[in-house]
Parts: sequence; structure tokens; C-alpha cells
Amino acid sequence: MKTLLVSLLLSTQALALVEGLSIPNAFVVDRAGTVLRGKEPRGKVDELPRVGVTDVIIFKNQVRDEVDREVSDLSALGLRAHPIPFRWKEFPSYEEACAQTVEALNLMERIARSGGRVFIHCTAGEDRTGMLAGLYRMVHERINRERAFREEMCARGYSDGNPQKPAVVTSAIQRELTPLFLALAQKVESGEWAPGRIQKKSCKNIVLRPTRLTCRTRE
Repeated sequence: MKTLLVSLLLSTQALALVEGLSIPNAFVVDRAGTVLRGKEPRGKVDELPRVGVTDVIIFKNQVRDEVDREVSDLSALGLRAHPIPFRWKEFPSYEEACAQTVEALNLMERIARSGGRVFIHCTAGEDRTGMLAGLYRMVHERINRERAFREEMCARGYSDGNPQKPAVVTSAIQRELTPLFLALAQKVESGEWAPGRIQKKSCKNIVLRPTRLTCRTRE
């Protein structure tokens, strides 16, 4: 299984790397090439406008002052910054985590429709970024949760899809982030979420259920 996972990772990287970006974990998300993902572009924000990026969604909570500094660097380059303080664990509430995801997905859609190009990232560009990219593809490409999880999340370092990730991190993701992804994926597969129809009111009374789904095993 580990060999299969590594092969999937390598083959996916070969097809989806972003030409012109040296930012780690940089990939094209959608078929139109309007949505890019990657690690936080610390020290490399000047590469983003060179590849046509107009907007950056910072999908992470601030730990020190890194988000403020990035917003300032992006503004100096004429790029629009959209910080959304999404945590990777210990959510204040599941409703808030859902609402933040809705905000990001709607931003991605609006930017793409307006002719812009958006770069989304968290810290490593693997877990929070992977969940967001997977849901975006589910909404706009109508792929199922299994394909989103395997192709857009596991193959690009989500949770134990990155064999170097510490168990303390993967176990927290297993408890909170993966159940959140599954709950939100259900909204897409049920038709509740669709292009132009993703609303924060759908986050009320959201329930997360434990899961055994990981990148090395199936649910």
C-alpha cells in the first residue's frame, strides 16, 4: 500500500505541478487552471503575479504575525489577500469551521468567474488546503468524495498521505478534519451544495461522526 501511495503521489505531481512556481506543494486544482494550491509562499510571494495569480486565500489561523506579514507583502505586489482563520484542529465550533469553508469556496468561485487566478494555502499546503481543494473539485467537477480524497488530498500529502507527518498530527486530523471533510462532502453529493449555491446557513446543526478513513485504509 505504501508503494502504491508513493507511486500515486509521484504520478499526480508530474501531471499537476505549476510551471513557474518554486513554492513547495504547488499544484493546479481545476481543469481551467484558475485555482492553484500550495504551501505558504514565505519569501516567494513575488512568484505569484508572474504566473497570473490575482488573489490569495490564506486558509489558516495566525500563529505569530505570519499572516499579517503575508497580507502586507501581497498588497505591495498588487495582489488581493483573503485571510480566513481556519484551524486544523480544536475548532471553536463545527458550525464556524463549516462557515469558513463556505466563505473560501465562494471566494474561489467568484475569483474564477471574474477571470482571476487564485492561490490557496494553509501552512504546509497539505491538510486544510487539501480539504478545501477536494471540496472545490467535488462542487465544480462533480467527482465523488472517494476520488477527491484520494486524488486531491492523499496524493498531495494529506494526513498520513505524507509518511513523514508525525502521528500526533495525523491522529488529530483523523479526529477532526477528516470527519469535517466527510460531512461537507455529503452536502455536495446530496445536491445541497452546487456551483452558486453554497450557503453558510447550511452549516447550522452540522454533525461530525467518527471515521476510520485514512489515506492508507478505506472507510
